[in-house]
Amino acid sequence: MRTYYKILALFVLCLGLAACEFGQVEQGRCVAYDASKQTFTMVLDVNHDVQNPSYTGGVMTYTMPADPAEIGPEPVPGGRVQINTEKSEVIIFRDGKLETVKVEFTDIQKNILPSNPKVAGHKFPVIDKDNGTITEYSKRLHEIVTFKVPAEYLELPPSTWEAGDECRIYYKENAKHQALRFMNVSKTNIFKK
Repeated sequence: MRTYYKILALFVLCLGLAACEFGQVEQGRCVAYDASKQTFTMVLDVNHDVQNPSYTGGVMTYTMPADPAEIGPEPVPGGRVQINTEKSEVIIFRDGKLETVKVEFTDIQKNILPSNPKVAGHKFPVIDKDNGTITEYSKRLHEIVTFKVPAEYLELPPSTWEAGDECRIYYKENAKHQALRFMNVSKTNIFKK
């Protein structure tokens, strides 16, 4: 008889856990942020690999969490979504959609840490209209890259070529566009004591 009650209690516990709705996590690059409306837009990463992201999961707009304790540093948006030196392309967010720009890389300097004198104290991107090039620093890749773009892209605002912050959110499926937790991965050091 005791075994029967133990099995029944275990069954009820399993049934209760099965009825719980667990949330989802998404991560991506912030391309727009409206502090007054408390909304942000990000391009979703489908790889879930920090060293090798793939921003092909679509563009989603979310509302910031209602609880200020669930919000980390505010995101800084940027138009540059991804640099791909192997395919000679840069993906940007422009006019509400993703755009792949074919470029010609003229210089790639690898293993450049943020403390390097070539980066520290310098403002990127550097847009050189005379030579038709843009020089950008990628913190994730630790690279300074210089690339040529078609002339019409040189007239875009510098924010087009700046990378937005990497963000992570937690949400429930029944309210997909409402973030319950927001983390600015670019500005949060989870290893800091």
